[in-house]
Amino acid sequence: MRAALPLLLFLGLIVAVPISLRQPELAQSAAEDELVIISPHNETIRFEFSRAFADYYRRKTGRTVHLDWRLPGGTIEIVRYLDSEFEAAFRSYWLKDLGRPWTREVLEGFANPRVRADLAADHASAAESARGAFLNSNVGCGIDLLFGGGSYDFINLANRGLLVDSGVVGRFPELFNPNSGNRAAPSQGAESAAHQAPALSNSDIEIPRSLGGEPYWDDKGRWVGTCLAGFGICYNLDALARLGVLSPPRQWVDLADPRLFDAIALADPTQSGSVAKVFELMIQQQMNQRLSELSTSAGDRPPDQLEKQAVAEGWERGLQLFIRLAANSRYFSNSATKVPLDVADGEAAAGMCIDFYGRSQSEAVAGPDGRSRLQYANVVGGTSVGADSIALLRGAPHPEVAKAFIDFVMQPEGQKLWNFRPGTPGGPIRYSLRRLPIRREFYREPLRSMLVDRDADPYRDAEAFQYHEAWTAPLFATIRFLVRVMCSDSREELVAARPAIGRAPVNSPAPTLLDVSRVRYEVALYQIRDTLRSADRVKEVRLADELTTYFREQYREAERLAQEAK
Repeated sequence: MRAALPLLLFLGLIVAVPISLRQPELAQSAAEDELVIISPHNETIRFEFSRAFADYYRRKTGRTVHLDWRLPGGTIEIVRYLDSEFEAAFRSYWLKDLGRPWTREVLEGFANPRVRADLAADHASAAESARGAFLNSNVGCGIDLLFGGGSYDFINLANRGLLVDSGVVGRFPELFNPNSGNRAAPSQGAESAAHQAPALSNSDIEIPRSLGGEPYWDDKGRWVGTCLAGFGICYNLDALARLGVLSPPRQWVDLADPRLFDAIALADPTQSGSVAKVFELMIQQQMNQRLSELSTSAGDRPPDQLEKQAVAEGWERGLQLFIRLAANSRYFSNSATKVPLDVADGEAAAGMCIDFYGRSQSEAVAGPDGRSRLQYANVVGGTSVGADSIALLRGAPHPEVAKAFIDFVMQPEGQKLWNFRPGTPGGPIRYSLRRLPIRREFYREPLRSMLVDRDADPYRDAEAFQYHEAWTAPLFATIRFLVRVMCSDSREELVAARPAIGRAPVNSPAPTLLDVSRVRYEVALYQIRDTLRSADRVKEVRLADELTTYFREQYREAERLAQEAK
């Protein structure tokens, strides 16, 4: 027994230490009120908002609150999780509370925005009855808020009925005016920092319904933007110098430079909504450029004909750019945050990333003199400025606390956290979040002088790019799918072909590498999209296998022709 005593004490420590480390969390869970948030936000954002909201809530209500963060992953994983949880919750409600049989038609109809919900019971199909029952119910998944993610996913979830009106639009009429239009905020340069700005009118602080084609809030109040973000390129100055690249990449096409072979870090758009948005914007830029080219020699051609041609040809140019970027890639990461980390470490020379990832990592690796080997640049004319949003989920278990959190995030107290310097009155206490507030007065003095990114003005940048929702938004899922089959699943063959093609003569038949006619715009819009929307997953798997095989064979053939042409 004595011989076993040290082992028992050791095992006791193994059990006791984790329990002791959990004590602060257990103490927090004893708070008077609770708020459950599902979010893709990182630890730094969660820390600063949890701390600041707890203080705000105590001052406003005299009560304590505990924030329970649910973190299944990025926005793609969050949407999948919410889909699963709401399906299970509605199924229980349909079977137990309504006493009705669960069928495939009910499953496919209850959260389908294309199914009518306003028909009388004696005229409604099972799908229509299920849709109406869901929208009139308080079915929930035990979570109050969705906090973080781009407008595409919020619009989709709102239209399906998973998000509900939080009343925020009515509570902030000075911010959300349906008649505010698409005006950009008045901008001031950094040289005016020492001067006090005049008092702001409502027109100076209203958040536009949309800007540059990007929606910033829902007119039904089901979601609103909380901060703004663009996309760009992070690059390592030392790594570029080793490769002989003296001019840093500033446009998406610069990442296709042959000197950057095996030096580009890419993230997988099927795993990240923000990454999928980058690929969509690449296509939009090509469409805009093609429309500009056609317009200079349009003659008497009607504008709608020019637009149709520009969209189709810009689509193919965009897909060809995807192939060229993927041919230069080191990998397709499942995590968007990996890209700036690896570029900072020199594992890659450059990569695409969301703006605050690039800025934050640049700051993290800066030396004592402030110089950083990692730099970030927005792609001017190649990226829109989108909103990162918040929404109340249907059936929220703590709706009043959730509304208080939304109000906090939209008020100056919450907005200061996004970009104020740590230690600045009202700002974060520990971490510099490097996000850009959505409230427009933060880009005027005196608030501008408090920002970490004093020269940033997302409202100004938004004017340099026009996003056309009708061109690519219906194909958002299709773009993810095509990057997968053309680039990531067939990457081995594509990368193997790249060096040979780079050495081939200009008139070599090797450019078959860039043939994307098999997935031209009309095919993507009417065939591939419909397959992906189908409930039959077998069709999607078959299509993925067919197209992946097609592109792999094309890349092998391109490599063979290039070798023969040498």
